[in-house]
Amino acid sequence: MKRSVTLGLAAVLASSGMTLLGAPSASAASCTVAAAGDIAGSDDYRAGAAATADLILGEDPEMVLALGDLAYDKGTVSEFKNYYHPTWGQFQSKTEAVPGNHEARSGDAGITSELGASAVENRGVDVCGWRVILVNQYNDIDEAAAFITADAKAHSDVPTAVVWHQPRFSSGSEHGSTASTQPMWAAATAAGARIVLGGHDHDYERFAPMNASGEASASGTREFVSGLGGHHLRDFGTEQPNSEVQYTGRPGALFLSLHGDGSYSWSEKTVDGTVRDSGSQSAPSLPAPDSRTARPEAKDLLAEIAAQSAKAPGGSADKTRQIARLHALATTP
Repeated sequence: MKRSVTLGLAAVLASSGMTLLGAPSASAASCTVAAAGDIAGSDDYRAGAAATADLILGEDPEMVLALGDLAYDKGTVSEFKNYYHPTWGQFQSKTEAVPGNHEARSGDAGITSELGASAVENRGVDVCGWRVILVNQYNDIDEAAAFITADAKAHSDVPTAVVWHQPRFSSGSEHGSTASTQPMWAAATAAGARIVLGGHDHDYERFAPMNASGEASASGTREFVSGLGGHHLRDFGTEQPNSEVQYTGRPGALFLSLHGDGSYSWSEKTVDGTVRDSGSQSAPSLPAPDSRTARPEAKDLLAEIAAQSAKAPGGSADKTRQIARLHALATTP
């Protein structure tokens, strides 16, 4: 039994760039994702959507997350063809989108014509060592919430971000918080999602990590509202609890640098090149292994794992995630 546990732990350690035999560590797995919604309309797509597209092009992200309301006013096939495609259409091969309320006005005809049927489906995609779960709130919110729960559970060994259009919390003057999305927010926080992304209010806002009730929590989920994609920017109204940063006035996009250990950093940039907000979040802490529940043949390995984890290079992107998996292997009866 000890040999099989040792081999299993060694295999997982090797996959994370660590080894019981002192093999070299793998390089960190991380990349950048761009995110914005509320993008292109007939009266401002040249100054708005075209400018944010140039900004994103210069950053060359691994993935572009289009956060809904991509073409105004009704998300028709012609509106996508005339306003969205000439600007953000260049990112089609690496775009993942969710529909907004304006796409829903045309029965999603435009968004599916431009980005395919999957753009309106609940689905999960992998990027930067993370699982990004995208849901369509306009089909069925409870169904979307159930999908978040199921997909996050099926990928519980990687960090999670969740995307839908109308933010649960928002200080925007036009729409503000959307109480009807609470089932999705509750599902995301229960699943341990690190980030939730939305648009809808045409502004940028960052919230502190929060729990399912919207209370500040160091271990909670951080919400970003990224609605400066280019169309009709709007102001703020009543500031909501736990709102940390608000910005409006110029089109822009949010850039997230995601790391496989669950840490991330963010930068909200406007089309004039100004960074309006930036910061970082460390990887989630893990509970210490409980030797009382560990299989006897694994206790010595747990001690060695802990020692090697402490010595592992800081750039080992999978370190925290893999140690959690190793702990589970060692403590499962």
